[in-house]
Amino acid sequence: MRHRLFFSGGAILAFAIVVGACAPAAPASPSTGTGQPKRGGTLVLARSGEVTNLDPHKVPAFTSARVFELVYSYLMRLDENLGVQPDLAESVPTTSSDGKQVTVKLRKGVKFQNGDPLTSADVKYTFDRIIDPKTAAVARSFFTDVDTITAPDDATVIFNLKNPNAALLAYMAHPNTGIVSKKIGEANADLSKKETAIGSGPFKLAEWVPDNFMRFEANKSYYVEGQPYLDGIRINVVPDETGLTAALRTKAADMAIVTDARVARTLRAETGITLSAKPSLSYNLLFVNTKRKPFDNVKVRQAIAYAIDRKAIIDAVAFGEGEVTGPIAPALANYALPTAQYPLYTRDVAKAKQLLQEANVGPVSFTILTSTTEPAYGKDEAQLVQAQLAEAGITVKIETTELTQYVDRWLKADFDVATGLNGGGPDPDFYVFRYFTDDGNLNFVTSYKNPTSSDAIKQARATTDTAKRKDLYTTAQKELVNGVPFIWLFVGRDYNASLPTTKGFIHLPTGSIIYLRQTWLDK
Repeated sequence: MRHRLFFSGGAILAFAIVVGACAPAAPASPSTGTGQPKRGGTLVLARSGEVTNLDPHKVPAFTSARVFELVYSYLMRLDENLGVQPDLAESVPTTSSDGKQVTVKLRKGVKFQNGDPLTSADVKYTFDRIIDPKTAAVARSFFTDVDTITAPDDATVIFNLKNPNAALLAYMAHPNTGIVSKKIGEANADLSKKETAIGSGPFKLAEWVPDNFMRFEANKSYYVEGQPYLDGIRINVVPDETGLTAALRTKAADMAIVTDARVARTLRAETGITLSAKPSLSYNLLFVNTKRKPFDNVKVRQAIAYAIDRKAIIDAVAFGEGEVTGPIAPALANYALPTAQYPLYTRDVAKAKQLLQEANVGPVSFTILTSTTEPAYGKDEAQLVQAQLAEAGITVKIETTELTQYVDRWLKADFDVATGLNGGGPDPDFYVFRYFTDDGNLNFVTSYKNPTSSDAIKQARATTDTAKRKDLYTTAQKELVNGVPFIWLFVGRDYNASLPTTKGFIHLPTGSIIYLRQTWLDK
């Protein structure tokens, strides 16, 4: 499928700073130009890639997450500066002095799109579902510190924690934490169908023709007064991103989600089209299945890392629009180590060959699994890595599948190496806890075990001391890069393109489209 905060005891001040002052805030400005918002019209959004299914808690794909943001609501939201602000919560949640109890007061009068009231029972049901290992929720590791959840009245939810969690409120804004109806959830074991996609978000799903389009209608009882301005949204799926230019040029689309730098470069030169490009919080990477031979040998993994030229990959697939990254994206400057500190990031084919000899595993040959649509550069990255590793005597095959098949294989860890695009967030915990702690819910993807990095990540989550967190994440990053469960490649740009008649949208570098709720058409 992708963020800043701390609390506990006397660290409430630090908490407030990191969450972007997390004070009650008015909705973001509804206009990005002159004139008052106009009501009505259907915005056409073009993108490549189809939704895999509609369960808001189980699907990691970005294509699905964007739809969840339209249909469902969240306790918290990210503002234009990536500060964490209340959303379904009516105010900033309060935290006990020991950091182990977080109390959320809900907005009153919120309704699901079927007319049912949204209460604390629905919030409790949602997070109990996410935490339950049987659900296999994408966001489960975000909330492993939650011991129990209580709902003492219809408007209050209390999260009782085993340990303080410095990223908890930011996680409440994650696209895989949409609040679902307890009644619908208990009546339907499967929430992946159109019929069960009933949230309290700004738009309701009215029609879905797979691999073609999705049509949404405005939620007239949405809890943000006056929003949405649009009558509806239609998401058109194009076979590949090259079709986005034509859709915008001919005004067949009002907006497009762009992930391919080649398409972005074309759009940037188009008159009458506005391209927004922001350094992404997500990173491109290769997942390495350390359970499979020869990747159970760390020297083989290190040899592969030494043989890869990340800068060449950025130049080839992203036209130089990107930065080499480690386990924490460079946008989190307080925590991300400069990649110059990682010896494995300096390409050294001779060193790679030496490590392969020391590993004594014989000829190394493996297959890279990639998808046709996500990430956009996946196949190109695989081909470049194939050529680069060949210089070290490593044979690479490439297997390309449709996104749905790729996700299914990924969820089963059925690959040798796989290309990927991982989402990020305003807190470093987003990047490392799920994959690299012993009990992280996505640890199965690479099966990597390292007590030193795991303990450091867990300690960093539980403290609000910024200096201590930095030291702990420094330890974790060095251990992870040296252990090579991922081969981190680069962070690129998050692109969004629109016509001049599309107003009010706020482009977040997470790829989110949540602010379509305040977008309007000047037509």
